[in-house]
Amino acid sequence: MEGIVSIVFSTYNNKEKALKCIESCLKQKYDKLYVIVADDGSSDGAQEEFIKIQKTDSRFRAILLEHKERGIARSKAISRAKRLGSDYIYIIDSDMILEEDLIQKCVDFLNNNKKVGALIIPEYAFSEYKNFYSKVKVFERNIINNAGEEIGKNSIEAARFWKIDAYDLSGGINPGQISFEETQPTIRYVEKGGCVKRATFTKVYHDEKFVTLKNLLEKKKYYFSVMDKTIQSEKGGFMKTLKRWYFFRPVLYRASNLKRYVRHPILTLGVINMYTILTLIGVFQIIKHKK
Repeated sequence: MEGIVSIVFSTYNNKEKALKCIESCLKQKYDKLYVIVADDGSSDGAQEEFIKIQKTDSRFRAILLEHKERGIARSKAISRAKRLGSDYIYIIDSDMILEEDLIQKCVDFLNNNKKVGALIIPEYAFSEYKNFYSKVKVFERNIINNAGEEIGKNSIEAARFWKIDAYDLSGGINPGQISFEETQPTIRYVEKGGCVKRATFTKVYHDEKFVTLKNLLEKKKYYFSVMDKTIQSEKGGFMKTLKRWYFFRPVLYRASNLKRYVRHPILTLGVINMYTILTLIGVFQIIKHKK
């Protein structure tokens, strides 16, 4: 039985990437499909483009908001998906491009595996930029996503394709959380006995864009500054965070990933340097904002 699937994402001042993402969503060959975008107050002309698409494609829904936080925008999109009677929701980012027939493959898998409530969709990271830290970030993300089908208890990956009843059981994304908010429903769902698998039969392409060490640190500094809210709002939040902290991630030590480090020693040193600096900044920010 094929139910209604809603693909949802929020976006802010990311017009060109968001339009490519929407195009890949609407190209999915699946009949019962909605694409719901919550725009978080963009000023780059994105909202006008979204209105045009909504007028020409009945599957598309645009929610135009004032700028606040992405969690609030995303929760609005998910609420709309529920009101549309969705049986499945697929929560993505605006800089993702879906593989052809991804939706059909995921629905077929869940129909054939009744015990599975949610899927982690492997991400293939890429960037059109060739500077060092753009390459390091792409390398690091592809290491993280080289994790096999089974989900480890300390996985940092977020299930994104959900049966709606499984998503409700997880408690869903908390719009008040900003850092690591995507992984929390997955952790809660697994803790309650839910079954999550990695969809090794498909993938989504994730554009890492232009990355420098400076802009990466600035972005993460903000997330670390609000991380205490996430830690405090989750049962056992501190230990959940610690077990998934950079160097503690089990996926980094998979045999196939160790071979990648040998093949790419310079990029590996870049990842180590990035993780070390982020750890120092993260600890400082958490302590600072905990006072």
